[in-house]
Amino acid sequence: MGRGGRFAAIAAVVLVATVAACGRGDAAPQTVPPIGNARDARSADLCALPTGGQLATLGIRTPGAATTAAEGRRCERRTTAETGPELGITVFVGSGGLATLAANSEPTTSRVRLAGYPALETFTGTGEFCQYDVAVAPDQVLMASLVGGSPDSCTALQAVLPDVVRNLPALDS
Repeated sequence: MGRGGRFAAIAAVVLVATVAACGRGDAAPQTVPPIGNARDARSADLCALPTGGQLATLGIRTPGAATTAAEGRRCERRTTAETGPELGITVFVGSGGLATLAANSEPTTSRVRLAGYPALETFTGTGEFCQYDVAVAPDQVLMASLVGGSPDSCTALQAVLPDVVRNLPALDS
């Protein structure tokens, strides 16, 4: 077998091995660190959850609009009807909690801790959009997204989200 034939054979073996590995589905299961000081988001009024002061810190002055997202109940707010920062808070309950969201997250999503809680952080490179999915209990995730925050959306959310999480009642054991 000539040099070109050996290269083609090696390339074919690598390609077959790569394709076979892609279809196995044996990715490591997503695990979530223990959650201390668990909170109960199941019945929270998401539009009343952030205080007026917390909303003002984000530059948001309008009432929230309750809606439903694919993940669960949601409240959306905007500074004005068409411009300014936009805040969305969603509660995801059950179905594996943060582990499920981590398994289905974007490749750019990072695992972080926010105020001691395990979380996922997703943002755009220039900071105009940021989302934190915070595991407040083993099967409950408080999801908060911000568009147009200042100085950037992640910095703005980091300044208020820990207090918003603390606004949730403690989870009864």
